[in-house]
Amino acid sequence: MTTARRSFRFACAPAEIPLVEEMLRLQGFRFEEDPFFPPARRLVEGPGPLGNSLAGFFGLLYIQDRASMLPPVALDPPKGASVLDMCSSPGSKTSQLAWLVGPDGLVLGNEPSPVRLANLRRNLHVMGLTQTVTCCQSGESMPLPDASWDFIQLDPPCSGWGTVEKNPRVMDIWKDDKVAPLIRLQKDLLREAGRLLRPGGVVVYSTCTTDVEENEKQVLFAREELGLELEPLDSVPGFNLQPPQGCEGVWCLSPKLGDTQGFFVARLRKPGRSEGPVPYTEQPVQAEVVDDRRLREQGLDPERVHADIGIFGGSLHALPVQALARLPESLHWQGLYMGKAGKNGDIRLSPRVRIEGPGAHVDLEGMEGLKIISGLLQGQSIAAPSGIGAGERTALLRWNSLPLGRLNIKNKRLVWSER
Repeated sequence: MTTARRSFRFACAPAEIPLVEEMLRLQGFRFEEDPFFPPARRLVEGPGPLGNSLAGFFGLLYIQDRASMLPPVALDPPKGASVLDMCSSPGSKTSQLAWLVGPDGLVLGNEPSPVRLANLRRNLHVMGLTQTVTCCQSGESMPLPDASWDFIQLDPPCSGWGTVEKNPRVMDIWKDDKVAPLIRLQKDLLREAGRLLRPGGVVVYSTCTTDVEENEKQVLFAREELGLELEPLDSVPGFNLQPPQGCEGVWCLSPKLGDTQGFFVARLRKPGRSEGPVPYTEQPVQAEVVDDRRLREQGLDPERVHADIGIFGGSLHALPVQALARLPESLHWQGLYMGKAGKNGDIRLSPRVRIEGPGAHVDLEGMEGLKIISGLLQGQSIAAPSGIGAGERTALLRWNSLPLGRLNIKNKRLVWSER
């Protein structure tokens, strides 16, 4: 069955990409590389929806319009960096930024809407991004110190005119005075980003609209009212970018049927040079941290987590080192969900935790292995391998050495269960 040329990117570690590509090919998907971003691909053909693939189920890829991948590419934070994503849900750019900064970095994803925040957290959990933390604050006034971030992603609410191919009525819904509140909000968010930026720091402002008031005029506001400097962006392979006159150096993309949505991207730098260390919080989150011994008993190698794991009520959450050092408790931030904690101190990792360790493993290979995995996701069970210890309750499922998740051990059978 032929499908549209849908775009996606790999959300796994770079070394795992060839294995995920092989998994997709065995399931009948054909795709091609997109040169502007190494993990990006364009779907050529497939037997059904890409989201129904095993790679999609296990969070090894993320379906995303290729234009939507441009803002993190423009921000380009280095490995180990800390990034604030001010308007985060559903997590497209948050997870892409996490890929860029790597497991030792930090991405704080803020989402003002509690409903959208839940969706954001679900998506990050599926991808297993322990370097991400989330909060639910008003983006116009965040409880964070002045000049505390070198990299900020700002993709604010907008009229969405660039999505007209998918949403034909969008330009009728958002027109005339209806756009005015969005424009005011965008300015307030830009003002807050300017406050939070360290001297020399960068904010990437982006929208999925073609509205001049929300794009070029907001860049003008950032330059004239906030004192930010427009930093010209280099050309990008595979895109027909036409910067508007008087706003050269931005990426301006018109919507193209069957190819990409419209997008606007500008990189703005705060003048000056940062001096001294990044501000550290004097009110860090207080939590009981699971010790390394207990993690190993659960089949988890602590050194592969790149974060502490804290107990909060009945839940386990990742606590990245940078988050503990920089983010105040008053932010009410939350690390990635990692599992459950019992009242007696017992812990149980989420089946989505695919980090390796010393515990039991189940290794499957090739097409036959994929068939078995598909059966497990449909409620079937398989025999537990010999040698599993009496106290072990989970086994790490691997395909061609690629870790996928944790199977529960019940009566010497292995099952997939997220309950």
